[in-house]
Amino acid sequence: MGFTQTMTVRAADGKALTDLMSSWHSAEAGSAPGYIGSRLLADRDDPGRFMVVVDFSSFEEAEANNARAETQEWAGRLQAASQGEPEFGNWDAIHTVG
Repeated sequence: MGFTQTMTVRAADGKALTDLMSSWHSAEAGSAPGYIGSRLLADRDDPGRFMVVVDFSSFEEAEANNARAETQEWAGRLQAASQGEPEFGNWDAIHTVG
């Protein structure tokens, strides 16, 4: 049914994260294995806490994407824009409505 990877980060500048995500999407959509799309969520209850949500067609394709040099470079830029280490989550879609 699909796979979603999340990265929770702390950052002083949500705009920097938005720019980072937009530049990756512009450069890599269509060539990143299984990439469907992404969202950036801001925690209402904890300012400065953000979650990057990236949807893939499968876990296997997400893993193939993660192994790419372009993705590794992007992850380094995410780390540089963040305060501390990102927290990763791996989610299998088991039910979708709509």
